[in-house]
Amino acid sequence: MKTVLFSLVMLSFAVGCAGAPPKRIQSAIDTMNRYMPEYVAEANEALADHADGERLIGIGERLRIAMDALDRWAKGESE
Repeated sequence: MKTVLFSLVMLSFAVGCAGAPPKRIQSAIDTMNRYMPEYVAEANEALADHADGERLIGIGERLRIAMDALDRWAKGESE
């Protein structure tokens, strides 16, 4: 998952202000963002009692926020 996110972020930097990403990238971001909130919520629940849970939960939340930002960018929305 981290590799996919990293690739999408790097792609967004490469495209820069050139406009919206290609439709296939928009579709991939939309699909990932559709499932990300549920995935993060379930993972956070499972990590609640983990010894390193607080740090891992924070990573999941930042991942969710990053995917939401990529989704808005792919749809051409401003912040």
